[in-house]
Amino acid sequence: MMASHTTTLEQKFKELENAKETPRQSRPKIQRVPEHIRNREKFKDHYVPKLVSIGPIHHGKPNLKLGEKFKLVWAKQYIKNANLNTQNLHKKIADNILDLKGFFADDVLALTSTKESLEDFTSLDEKLSWMLFVDGCSLLHILESAASIQPEALNIKVDQLVVTMNDALLLENQLPYLVLKLLWKTEDETELIYALKEYFATPQNRTWRTRGDFVFDLNYKKEEEEEQDLPVHLLDLQRKIILTKSSSKTKGEKAVNKGEKAVNKNQETMTYRNIQDLRAGRIKLKSSETRRPTDIDFFDGWFVAKLILPEIVVDETTTATFLNLIAYEMCPDFENDYEICSFVAFMDSLIDNPEDVRELRSNRILHHCLCSDEEVANIFNLISQNLVDNTKIYLEVRNRIHKHCVNKYKTWIAQGINTYFNNPWAFIAFLAAFMVLTLTFVQTWFEIYPANK
Repeated sequence: MMASHTTTLEQKFKELENAKETPRQSRPKIQRVPEHIRNREKFKDHYVPKLVSIGPIHHGKPNLKLGEKFKLVWAKQYIKNANLNTQNLHKKIADNILDLKGFFADDVLALTSTKESLEDFTSLDEKLSWMLFVDGCSLLHILESAASIQPEALNIKVDQLVVTMNDALLLENQLPYLVLKLLWKTEDETELIYALKEYFATPQNRTWRTRGDFVFDLNYKKEEEEEQDLPVHLLDLQRKIILTKSSSKTKGEKAVNKGEKAVNKNQETMTYRNIQDLRAGRIKLKSSETRRPTDIDFFDGWFVAKLILPEIVVDETTTATFLNLIAYEMCPDFENDYEICSFVAFMDSLIDNPEDVRELRSNRILHHCLCSDEEVANIFNLISQNLVDNTKIYLEVRNRIHKHCVNKYKTWIAQGINTYFNNPWAFIAFLAAFMVLTLTFVQTWFEIYPANK
């Protein structure tokens, strides 16, 4: 009994010695949504595909069998359209399978290599190479067909196409960029990157919606191009485009950075709680006329201050869009600045209740097609739960708002304007009173100092 206990203890010491830290890098592995995020009530359904599995995580699930049939048809059509040889294309994946396995988390590969999962395949390498081959070809066909607004090219209905495009942007439904590069119809990688970015563009004549089409500005403009690393996968590229800075924002960035040290030295507690507080402080809301989280700014003034916010469109896909981007930023091996998390946290600090949503709507900043403003407020309150945001990102804007709110002279002016000029009739009454006082003063003056003297 004692020997058995000693053996077990020795094994524990070996486990301790062999424990490895999770490496944090700019190119994270494809993995499942972290458990502490996934296992939250009302969140689970937003991380799983509804029609098509892409990659090994959800492969073979009973509810996705129809999608498996679709993928074979799409892969065949892609190969035919590109005039490629099927065997040679598959060989590209098989020859690089060791490198491709390195893009997936160990637990994902372990799940794929079980006896039940291997089915008719002789090894994990054989199964994974076939899966990546079919899924990669079908995904490229989806990208080309969707970008050119041709749902009929996929031989499915529009509603199925929308679900498919939504599935393609789930964190657990990603393929390594290398798979798409190996399967691309030409050797021109620039052409592939362009095709991927075109997928995210929102054509004006698109009559159907997909996740992320209208939530963020995903139109890619060449003049706003920044030097970027190659994407890890499709979701990573979506995040990169979302966080691209507008040219107007970039121009003003130096001025913002000049004040950064002063702001950091004097970081203060925030005094506002929501949009209603900002309104009481005589802060007007103005749209940046973009949908980019980078386009948030604040301009102070004695009589009126302006908070510039990007346009936000909320629909039935918004929750899934934010949650998967947030889950990606919170992956343990992904080193990043939590830009999407910070944007959600900032908006949640402004939106507490339906009145805040209504105010954003009236200023043409927030647009939604849900049943009520309360539902929109609930979405932001939901997706902001347990967020870890980067407080430095909007620190300067928050501090400018705070300084405006605690300036008693500006507060008095704002209160006076709100009290006496809160409607046109009050302003007219003030003008009338002012004119009466002025005329009375003039009359009194001439009585004391007659003009004939």
